[in-house]
Amino acid sequence: MVNLGELMRQFRGVALRGNPAECAEPMSGVTRQVEGLKSEGTFGGLKIVIDEPVVFGGTGSAPNPAEVALAALGASMEVTLRCYAEALGVPVQSISVALSGALDARGFFGTDPAVRPGFGPISATVTVESSAPAEQVQELIKQVIQCCPVLDVFRSPQTVNVSLNHVST
Repeated sequence: MVNLGELMRQFRGVALRGNPAECAEPMSGVTRQVEGLKSEGTFGGLKIVIDEPVVFGGTGSAPNPAEVALAALGASMEVTLRCYAEALGVPVQSISVALSGALDARGFFGTDPAVRPGFGPISATVTVESSAPAEQVQELIKQVIQCCPVLDVFRSPQTVNVSLNHVST
């Protein structure tokens, strides 16, 4: 089993050197619709299924894309908190994140240019079970807010270069 605290100290040492080539963690994957609105994604050699509810034309067999985005946010916050807890020696027994947000159909259908197609405000409540003093746990939350990669994706505009590969049939 990996000693997460030691691994975090090693990775931090690499980050402190500041060499972009050493610090980059490239990721890639592909999604493909397999049945109606149901998609399968493969990332890092692992599969994920994404679908829409039956009332929206899907099979209802998996979370929808927006729910998967929220799940990624919660999981990333948990990972970030766990990594910092281990690196700082803060005992943590369990971590969970309750998330909620809403999409507005006016944005999806483009009927109101003032309404975004994505989420409005998102609420995230982090529950940490720990024997550590409240100040130490609060410090972990500060690290999550500052350093969580997926939280940053939600909070900051990202450049997404979209291109088309049209396969004529």
